[in-house]
Amino acid sequence: MYCTGCGQELAGEARFCLKCGRETSGQGQSADSGRYDAPKKLFRLVYDKKIAGVCAGLSRLLNLDVTLVRILTVAVTAFTGFLPGIIAYIFAWIIMPVEEAPRRPSSMQQHAESART
Repeated sequence: MYCTGCGQELAGEARFCLKCGRETSGQGQSADSGRYDAPKKLFRLVYDKKIAGVCAGLSRLLNLDVTLVRILTVAVTAFTGFLPGIIAYIFAWIIMPVEEAPRRPSSMQQHAESART
């Protein structure tokens, strides 16, 4: 069986791809908990960003509202002095990988495709 997201070959009845973390159609279960949970990964989200997507990625990882994470980021930056907070944000921007989300076709492309059929 292969992962539909990244093409990685999966072992046996795996429910999640070890490379990209996507759920598969496998029905593997662990003996102790009865199910597998995919490991959470930290990504910058380009589709929900204001500056670079760092706060959006943190909010998804921590299961918090993105607005709350943005407010906390600004507050921590203001209380610790602006320079350390800005440097930390830029550092996170550089080291966090970008999540590769499927691209949605633009309205012009959708209109052109509907005109062809």
